[in-house]
Amino acid sequence: MPLVIQFNGPYAAPTIVCDYCGKEITAAADGNYQWSHAAGTEDGQTTAMFFTHKACCEAFEHARGDAYTWSAIDLECLPYFLAENLQVSWQEARSKARRMAGL
Repeated sequence: MPLVIQFNGPYAAPTIVCDYCGKEITAAADGNYQWSHAAGTEDGQTTAMFFTHKACCEAFEHARGDAYTWSAIDLECLPYFLAENLQVSWQEARSKARRMAGL
């Protein structure tokens, strides 16, 4: 369960935890999101997504079987791809998040 809520005073902050070492990924530049092709890649098929520190990526893949069945993309790309797939406006999302956080 790498995507968790971390309580910080009055805030409930979404946080990503590395699936290999169990530590928080505190900077997107230090992390990846990963998935396996082992079960196939047919249209409409889904597979689990994992998060790793860049330093843990290779060890994670080897610990989970054939390292050549894995793909990884920089964590910095995830918000963009999610926003596109969910048809989210960055401006609207920022505005709503600020209202909800009381900023």
